Amino acid sequence: MGCWGSKDEEVTEQEITEAQGKAATKGGSALTGTTFELKEDRGCTDFLCLLILIVFWGCMLFVGILAFVRGEPARLHNGYDFNGNLCNFGSNAVKPYLYYPYPYAVAGAEPDLTWATCVKECPCQNGCPGVELSVTAPDLCIMAFKTKMDNGVEVTCGGLADGRTEMSQFTEMSARNAIGFRKYCMKRTPVCSDCNNATCCDGSNQVIAGNITTDFNETAYPELKKFGIPLGHKYGFCFVPYPSAKTSLLTRCLPYLLPDTSSFAEALNSYDESANGTTGNATVSKEDIESGFTGVLNAFNNPGETFNSLMDEVNEHKYWILMSAGIAFVVSMIYTILLRVAALPLTIVILIAIWLMLGASTALLFFKAGVIKQSQVPVELSGITAMDLPAGLTLDAAKQNQNLLIVAAVVVAVCFVIYSLLFCIMIPRIMLAIKVINIASSCVASMPTIFLCPIIQFFWMLSLFAWWTAVAVFIASVGEWNAEAHQYQWDDATRWAAVFHFFGLLWGRAFILACGQLVIAGAAAQWFLASDKKVLTLPVGGAIKRTVRYHLGTAGLGSFLIAVVQFIRWVFRYYMYQLKKLDKDSRIVGCLTCIGECCLWCLEKFLDFINKNAYIQTAINGTSFCTSAGVAASLLIRNCLRLGAITICSSLFILIGKIFIAVGTALITALIIVGGEWDNITKAPIFSMVVVVLLAYAIGAAFLDVWDMCIDTIFQAYLMDMEMGTGKATGELKNFVAENEPKGKDIKAATSHL
Repeated sequence: MGCWGSKDEEVTEQEITEAQGKAATKGGSALTGTTFELKEDRGCTDFLCLLILIVFWGCMLFVGILAFVRGEPARLHNGYDFNGNLCNFGSNAVKPYLYYPYPYAVAGAEPDLTWATCVKECPCQNGCPGVELSVTAPDLCIMAFKTKMDNGVEVTCGGLADGRTEMSQFTEMSARNAIGFRKYCMKRTPVCSDCNNATCCDGSNQVIAGNITTDFNETAYPELKKFGIPLGHKYGFCFVPYPSAKTSLLTRCLPYLLPDTSSFAEALNSYDESANGTTGNATVSKEDIESGFTGVLNAFNNPGETFNSLMDEVNEHKYWILMSAGIAFVVSMIYTILLRVAALPLTIVILIAIWLMLGASTALLFFKAGVIKQSQVPVELSGITAMDLPAGLTLDAAKQNQNLLIVAAVVVAVCFVIYSLLFCIMIPRIMLAIKVINIASSCVASMPTIFLCPIIQFFWMLSLFAWWTAVAVFIASVGEWNAEAHQYQWDDATRWAAVFHFFGLLWGRAFILACGQLVIAGAAAQWFLASDKKVLTLPVGGAIKRTVRYHLGTAGLGSFLIAVVQFIRWVFRYYMYQLKKLDKDSRIVGCLTCIGECCLWCLEKFLDFINKNAYIQTAINGTSFCTSAGVAASLLIRNCLRLGAITICSSLFILIGKIFIAVGTALITALIIVGGEWDNITKAPIFSMVVVVLLAYAIGAAFLDVWDMCIDTIFQAYLMDMEMGTGKATGELKNFVAENEPKGKDIKAATSHL
């Protein structure tokens, strides 16, 4: 009687004997003994692994503290100016936007955007929609500072409310209007009191006596020109701005792709005439504007900025992610309660609900992927919500979101198709799965406190994810200020800290689940071995005590193996992603990716299976991980024909419940986060939803592992009881196993595998 509802085939006695002989040969000698009880006199198992785990988490704590001390998450979202001051903070408290005065390539090199300034509004004096056209000379200073003209008269650069300079104060005959602005503002920087260096200026500490400004070193920082006129010196406090627009995606000012450049050209000519006293020679082409736009946008089209944007997205949605944990907790509680009291109606409802949710999720993901526009960027201008990008240029943040959406949509669609097929195939096996669940329900009903395990796991898991997310955001924002390069830079230690921290998440999650499995296995084994199952003495409390006192090392070793394989899978995915970027249509890369993912997934599931059964042996006999894994594997091989597909059906049923909790939680959270912004052309919280799915699945697994571990423990204890002949199994359980022994194809399949 297979799990898939296949029609039984006649099997000869010879085939059965052959299968039993192979099982006995592969599985070794049967267990012996006169008593079958929980071992009380036990010692610490895998103690060395426990010490390693303690040292590891000490290092995790150290990395977290360093990240909190050195990190500044606001840098990811707000950015910082060329002096290292954060936009929208401190001296830039009223300046939330980052503006690049010269985003153009010099001598064929990539644009250097370290000359960045914080501004109150993105300058768009000429040519932008909703902005009154003007032919006045464009000028801007990032802060007001005083300087002295050659005649000794003090003037103020950037003294007007919008950062512009009052040109009439330049009274020298040779320095009127824009000539004075260029000579005394663009070519000078203020001297500041705290360290007598321009890089220390924050807008409030300029020296008010003596040499209050210094001239630029023309050799180190020559005057930068564009459109046929000088725009300023690199790292200057004053410059000639270009029309720009603020984007709703980033807190950055992007050069506005002017549909008509004549107004901007006229304004530049006005500046040129005023500054040089000659006929203006400024020329503005759309290619010039596009080159600046491309320079700014390409600054965000790299892996580092992609990682920063993902962390920024998580930081933006952190409260919704935490809320999703609460949703998953409530859904899991309701599911487990209904599973205990109304398994059959719940099963039918859940099977249909998952089918509907997978279908709805597929439709929503494909719809949102179609809305995302890689060739447009959202802006906040009067009457305009988006700008078309120059030909051949895409917005990586939008591209990344769209690619993630497409991948997610394809994955969910494949799951939808596979689930639809399984739905039809599993209908005949629903009753078998429910019978197995009912056996576990008897165990759970005798120990209601067993649900303390997933609740405790929930809070530990929530704490782990909250800690990990917070530290990850701070690590992403760590960087030492390089005064010469005018930017914060990661060092190798920070990169390795990020890798170490990621592995800590994998190991921590696996360890929490392993501890829960040990506790549940211990409690379920005590229930199975009890003579009077209605009178049990704190089985859950005793299991927690034994696990914490003796077996944390075993949980640490088993979870470490799982974490290593998961980490290898993520490293493999990263390098396959890098290879795919070199050749997006490479079939070889696609084939290698598929093969590698399949092999590593199988390895992880195999280790997960070994771990779970090893924990059961550890909970019963108090043996180490390796010893327990060997005993459990031999026991299952010897008795593979006895249990057949019973536990497979129940495991699939449990997996369906986990999927229901994860997909349901993600769907609810996505609807809340997106709200009415389904038409947003660049943003989709897909990475946040990945985090939500992982978190919800982990929480659902913590709850449903109660049933899964109870089932596996009961049946493994049943096998031990049968081999040892101690008579602990109930008649009901014996009859159930006898009625559902494998037949036909299942025996032939088992024979071929053995």
